[in-house]
Amino acid sequence: MHTSCGNSVIKTFKARHILLNSRSITPTFKPKATIEKALQTPTTTFDIQAKLEFLREDLSHLFDDKGIDANAYEAVVDFRDPITKYSDLSGYLFNIAFLKQAFNPCFELHDIWVSDPNAVTTRWTMSMELTATQNVPIIKDVFKPIIVFTGTSTYVFNPNSGKIFRHIDVWDSISNQEYFSIEGFVDFFKQLLKPYTTPDLESPQYTLLKRCKDYEIRRYEPFTVAESPSIDVKQKAVRPATASFDQTGASGRSGEPSAFQALASYLFGKNDRGLVMKMTTPVYSDSAGALQFVIGSEVAKDPPKPLSPGISIRAQNGGLYAVRVFNGIASTTSAQKELSELRAGLIRDKLETADVDWTLARYNEPSTPDVLRRNEILLKISEDTFQKTWR
Repeated sequence: MHTSCGNSVIKTFKARHILLNSRSITPTFKPKATIEKALQTPTTTFDIQAKLEFLREDLSHLFDDKGIDANAYEAVVDFRDPITKYSDLSGYLFNIAFLKQAFNPCFELHDIWVSDPNAVTTRWTMSMELTATQNVPIIKDVFKPIIVFTGTSTYVFNPNSGKIFRHIDVWDSISNQEYFSIEGFVDFFKQLLKPYTTPDLESPQYTLLKRCKDYEIRRYEPFTVAESPSIDVKQKAVRPATASFDQTGASGRSGEPSAFQALASYLFGKNDRGLVMKMTTPVYSDSAGALQFVIGSEVAKDPPKPLSPGISIRAQNGGLYAVRVFNGIASTTSAQKELSELRAGLIRDKLETADVDWTLARYNEPSTPDVLRRNEILLKISEDTFQKTWR
């Protein structure tokens, strides 16, 4: 797996790919016949597997100081993605330079394969953080949009010269891939206006593999949690999705600490070492009725033992999850609606769940305004059905 980033790496996940047309002057488009004429010269032989290995290495420099090898491309390059179109190498290179300056991009190559005798296809994730907002102290604390695209790129090689003359991008998040895609533009613009915020706290690590129309697919690394069963598990089908832990953390039972309070006490020193641990995010609640706090990586390998008999330490194995993000208070109604939408999206995309259980993740402090709260519904999905959609 290769990653190429700009000036800084985005912390929440690794990667991404979008190409925007920012030029004030429309580039000169050379006729298609020019490309076809280039293919009429005597044929030379090249090794497509060697081209694959070259691309694997070259793309690792997409946004670093070295950059891609421009000598590997024809002067006439047919580049297209849903909202960008170029027909010359200078425009193609300008676009990469623009992205690097304006968005601080981070590109991660997940997979690469020979898709045709003269073509190589890649699968990637790319994230972009708007550079301008990071230079204004007041704005950068409240406005941190991260634009994310996942998809495939197909590079077609001129069989005569062995150089790339065509590069076509397909995004996972939209249906209309043809330039100029209004759907693609709206998808980009909506990401600038995400209403929720994510605290700058440690979270379980994951790789974003696909960002689909209405959900994401992530591969989580193993992590450790402190867990407390819900006080009332009779409503386990809906309990984790309710506002059962109100803004004071009270359980609703007089004289009895809530699961939230018990876990917070463990984190803040009520353990066999008296160790005060760092806050993490999110708070998980699962469909079995349990509440979970993530234990930070500094102590996760050897966490202190809880003093409360109701708290246990559990290792989460990670794995492949479909995730739907939503804002607001995670009430019974809203969480169940999001769960239904997530299941519908998976059915539409022919992905099967690996488990009937689901998890709700809540990221923000109780004092966070409702509209800015980030919540997620997670469902574990089948590796087998996912692999069928990978290439």
